[in-house]
Amino acid sequence: MKRWAIGGAVVLAVAAGGLWWAWNSLDFVVKAAIEHFGPRVLGVPVSVREVRISTADGRGTIRGLEVGNPPGYSAPRALRAGTITASVDPATLAADVVVIRDILVDAPEIAYELRGGGNNLDAIRRNVERYVKEAGGEPAGKPGEARRAKGRRYLIGRITIREARVTMTNPLLKGGGISFKLADIDLRDVGKRSGGATAAEAASVVAGAIVSRVAQSVLTNVDALRKGGVEGALDALRGLIR
Repeated sequence: MKRWAIGGAVVLAVAAGGLWWAWNSLDFVVKAAIEHFGPRVLGVPVSVREVRISTADGRGTIRGLEVGNPPGYSAPRALRAGTITASVDPATLAADVVVIRDILVDAPEIAYELRGGGNNLDAIRRNVERYVKEAGGEPAGKPGEARRAKGRRYLIGRITIREARVTMTNPLLKGGGISFKLADIDLRDVGKRSGGATAAEAASVVAGAIVSRVAQSVLTNVDALRKGGVEGALDALRGLIR
């Protein structure tokens, strides 16, 4: 009986130690998860410099997020975000559906590269949608059209991408680039209609919104292209933009 008691105490101590390590190493765990699953979902390299999470109030910060470019594109990265902040309901951290109150992506730098009838951002968006379908889900804006994907799900009250700067490049621009500010993106209630979105489904919604907003902004910045001395490329660029 005494041996069983000692053995039980050891098991409890190890379990408690493991839980303590996991709880206090949440920053490391989240950073590792982003860098492991990000490339699988986006189909491009993903790296993060730092993650800080407060389990007391559910606030977190991601610094130095970089999303690489698909093969065939020359820019070193598609997106770089210096700071991303989020607020999570701490009571739902261990639940099947995690409630994220808001996510703010502040002043990201976006590379929009047109090449061969397509563009890098649209290629990443297609990678995400392909991953979602293979996982058995559907982009979070289309609930009920496919079998429910497995894994933890998220209800995201608001996603804001503000003060983004886009640099557009294309061979027709003869080595030059056009930079412009992107209108803010504000997404609400992601995953609400489907009872929660997987991380990949939420990423699909965000990727689609970025591609759409960037394309719209390019079309409204044609005057900048004219001033850049590339008037002859305007019609061709319109045909390339998706």
